[in-house]
Amino acid sequence: MIDFDVKEINNSWNEDHIKNLERKYNIKFPQDYSFYLQHYGNDYIKEDYHFIPPEGLSNKIKLTQFEIDSFYGLYNDENNIEDKINFYKDLLPADLIPIADLPGGDLVCIGIKDDTQNKIYIWFHDMNGENIFLVSDSFKSFIMNFKRINVEGNNLENVTLNMSDKLNAFLTNASKKMK
Repeated sequence: MIDFDVKEINNSWNEDHIKNLERKYNIKFPQDYSFYLQHYGNDYIKEDYHFIPPEGLSNKIKLTQFEIDSFYGLYNDENNIEDKINFYKDLLPADLIPIADLPGGDLVCIGIKDDTQNKIYIWFHDMNGENIFLVSDSFKSFIMNFKRINVEGNNLENVTLNMSDKLNAFLTNASKKMK
């Protein structure tokens, strides 16, 4: 699932690195996610592996699979988890931190407080109204719901775009002016 062909660094972090991160942001990672950060992180996902959400979710958001671009980690690169936490802290609810991104700017987040603790959510940045959806009760079950998908059969006929009403109105208005 991890695209090791594009991963340039291979290093394990010790538990102290994780504990320092948890202390700095006053969070406690679940054991499975902590293990992932220690031994992996900053990973790109092969394009033919997609996350398959629970059935009920696809009724709400009209998507039956999600492509994940990359998971964040401890390496100091464009997928550094601390940089992402700081960048999104004013956009996400206080009980979520980003752990991965989807194409187009949407995020996979992990809950860090109370009822959200250790649960995995997808945050849609341009959706009106409810834009955060529970997709898994744990990091492990989230990972276990990745499936290999035949991407060669994809074409523009089976692509669905979800746009906010504001963006749709803006684009419609802009296209009318272009005519």
